[in-house]
Amino acid sequence: MQGLPQRQGRSGDVMESARENDVPRPAEGEPDLLPIDEVARSLGLRASAIRYYEERGLVQPASRQAGRRWYGPDEIRRLAIILYWQRYGLMSLEEISDILAGPTATRGWAHIVQGRIEALRVQAERMDAARDHLEHVLSHHRDDASPPDGCHHYEEALVPAAIRLSSRGSQSAGVSGDRSPGN
Repeated sequence: MQGLPQRQGRSGDVMESARENDVPRPAEGEPDLLPIDEVARSLGLRASAIRYYEERGLVQPASRQAGRRWYGPDEIRRLAIILYWQRYGLMSLEEISDILAGPTATRGWAHIVQGRIEALRVQAERMDAARDHLEHVLSHHRDDASPPDGCHHYEEALVPAAIRLSSRGSQSAGVSGDRSPGN
């Protein structure tokens, strides 16, 4: 190789530098394989995330050479599918595992997607309510001199309706604040 430092091997052959020689290569007949660090970098992942996916049974390397994981086009596509469902479907690894399992899954992919849609709908409603509440607080209590404490909207949000109703009922029934016997 031109430009690389070369050294004499034990058999007398000229070899690449030790640094180049230390990088394991895929076995013959597996030219499309990439090492885990290149795959991770190309997908915007950490290699540790890919190893975690492997532990979870989501992906397996196509080959292992000298303890190093190598991935081919099919495995890289599978990793891209995992990322897709995580990023755009906001799915858990368990849900993704079921989708990747295909017909052997405990739940069909359509059922999983429908469940995720419902969960996202509920989450969106909660986020809308939170945004509405925060906008109200900010619109009525803009400065540090008027915090939301004491605002009836804020106070109603703090105390559940059931507690407010029960305290009103006990007050209307003639129960006084003094809880001593005989009152």
